[in-house]
Amino acid sequence: MGNTRFIPALIVALLLLKFVVSFSIKTTTNISTDQSALLALKAHIINDSRNLLTTNCSIAFSVCKWIGVTCGSRHQRVIALDLSNMNLSGTVSPHIGNLSFLTLLNMKNNKFHGPLVAQLANLHRVKYIELSFNGFYGEIPSWFGSFPKLQYLFLSHNNFTGETPSDMFEGLPRLQELYLAKDGFSGKIPMSLFKCKKLQNISLENNTLEGFLPKEIKKLTMLRTLQLHNNLIEGVIPHQIGDLLNLEILNLCTNLFRGHLPPTIGHIPVTLGNLRDLQVLDLAYNDFSGTLSSSEINFLSSLANCNDLRFLGFGGNPLITGYLPPSIGNLSVSLQYFYVSGCNISGSIPGEIGNLTNLVILDLSRNNLVGSIPTTFTRLKHIQRLHLSSNFLRGPLQIDIGNWNVSEYLDFSQNQFSGTIPDSVCDRNNNLRYLALSDNQLEGILPLSLINCSELVALNVAGNHLSDTFPHWLGMLPKLRVLILRSNKFHGSIQDSNATSSFSKLQMLDLSHNDFTSLLPTKFFQNLKALKEVIEYRNDSYRFPANVTIKGLELKFAITARMPIFSTIDLSMNGFHGKIPGVVGELSLLHALNLSHNNLTGPIPTSFGNLIGLESLDFSFNKLSGRIPSQLTNLTFLEVVRFQNNNLVGPIPHGKQFGTFENDSYIGNLGLCGFPLSKEYNNDERPEAVQDEEGNGNGIAFIWKVAMMGYGCGMILGISMAYIVFTTRKPRWLVRMIERELQNKFSSWFQKKRN
Repeated sequence: MGNTRFIPALIVALLLLKFVVSFSIKTTTNISTDQSALLALKAHIINDSRNLLTTNCSIAFSVCKWIGVTCGSRHQRVIALDLSNMNLSGTVSPHIGNLSFLTLLNMKNNKFHGPLVAQLANLHRVKYIELSFNGFYGEIPSWFGSFPKLQYLFLSHNNFTGETPSDMFEGLPRLQELYLAKDGFSGKIPMSLFKCKKLQNISLENNTLEGFLPKEIKKLTMLRTLQLHNNLIEGVIPHQIGDLLNLEILNLCTNLFRGHLPPTIGHIPVTLGNLRDLQVLDLAYNDFSGTLSSSEINFLSSLANCNDLRFLGFGGNPLITGYLPPSIGNLSVSLQYFYVSGCNISGSIPGEIGNLTNLVILDLSRNNLVGSIPTTFTRLKHIQRLHLSSNFLRGPLQIDIGNWNVSEYLDFSQNQFSGTIPDSVCDRNNNLRYLALSDNQLEGILPLSLINCSELVALNVAGNHLSDTFPHWLGMLPKLRVLILRSNKFHGSIQDSNATSSFSKLQMLDLSHNDFTSLLPTKFFQNLKALKEVIEYRNDSYRFPANVTIKGLELKFAITARMPIFSTIDLSMNGFHGKIPGVVGELSLLHALNLSHNNLTGPIPTSFGNLIGLESLDFSFNKLSGRIPSQLTNLTFLEVVRFQNNNLVGPIPHGKQFGTFENDSYIGNLGLCGFPLSKEYNNDERPEAVQDEEGNGNGIAFIWKVAMMGYGCGMILGISMAYIVFTTRKPRWLVRMIERELQNKFSSWFQKKRN
């Protein structure tokens, strides 16, 4: 009887032992499969700059302890592989498909490249795929529909091309997050996408998608974010988008959407007002049209229902006209960013805009707004950036700018503001970094309160009627990089007797078209340290525009505050006289220098050969003498050079950039010779223009010769007038006309003499 009981127990024990051994062998085999797959992946990595895999992925210890690897507690199989942010480069091994228990794959922010291997389709358990910020390329394979459990798919910022497969989303019923931004995708939005009814976030921006936004968008009732900006999508916005009651972010800017505004906004539907959770609405830079008004229910009025709205933008739609209705003041007090730039909105700015007390950025620039700035703007205590440029606003600047302690960027340029700049512009320390008052009708002087703007980076007051001496005291601002005083009535000397005025950070200086009269200040140029050595700047996040004249053209530069800017010095169209200081040649980081239309004399300093970054150089319409220094051939970035209408002599330097300049760069210098001029230089004969210059110093001998040829109307009168004109160089139009005529006559005479 005892033996009978023993036999079944023995059988059970043997079966259990066999199962344990079998399970152990199977587990060992499977973990070995995972190890082999990971070793193959490691072998495909050609650069591990931080040695993370080299030191943390060894067969000496369990694969479950390798860096980035997580194993499941039940089967001890690899369930997660996280290699994100490791700066790895290489390709993905096909053996990765053998990680059959994998649920998470994260390779974000590395340098992997190549096409996606087909073996990824074997990962049937995967729920999370993150491959963003790499260099993967090729077309998106259709087998992405083979992940029935996939919830998160991130492929943004790679180099994929072609269209997304039409059936790509057929087999992804659980998909919640889709990020395919900046991947180079083209074609239409796949209709299969709208079968993924659990989608909460869609990011397809910065591609070349085209076609229409389908009305089937209404099926994605769980959608919270829809980002389609920077594509080529056209047509109208389907009104069904108002059914997406969970939508928080809708960004459709920079596409080809069209339609009329009222009464259905465009087919910008008033149903957007149903989206009570909406926080961001960006419709800028499309082809919307219509008229804003207060007489109709329009989309601005409907948005009053969106209590959490923080961002509203519909600028860059030039066919939008009308005026801003007073109902704008009913928008959510949560609104922080309001962009309406680049429309054709007219009328005055409604005072009700002052109700939006949490505004951080207000951009009404490039419209047709008239009237004055509402006094209610003083309520905007949190305003950091205010753009009112390029309108028809007028009247004095009555608002208390100094009351905005947190303001960083204020642009009132290209309007019709008059009066003086408020004394309180900076009556206390604040965060103001950019102040643009250019192209208005302001007069008076620069307020001394600007000295309190210790954070000021750029000041632009060009194109006004300001009458003042040079503001040396601005040199005490420790961060000032841009000073533009162009086209005003500034006068006097820019010599500085105050040693504390350094301008050490200055990189862009424009004093052109004023009435300065003095020697060029040596000390001033010596203090420009930012034009001699690279200076680090804090990481700012915005850019601001500045117009400068270089290469004979007035160009608009977008200055990035966190980077070295295009550095220029423009002192043209003034009355500066005397010699050019040699210390100017120490400004090796200078990109453009314009000294034209002054009364400068003497030679061009040879030290200018050290301006290795120079791209534009203008000496025209001065009284410079001597030869063009051969050292200027060292300026290999030089694109434009102007020596016109001086008293320069001798051969023109040749080689490098000087072989690209044409005759126009040298006209009006009768003693110059050599390429590209037709006049050749003779080593055995000194040019007659040089003899005249040394004999008389003012060109009278040359005028006498012309008069003797029959082109004078009275010797004494002609010589007297010529002396006055060429000494004072006024009027300038007459000087230019006479110099051109005399050059042509002299060339003909000289040619005949040679023959």
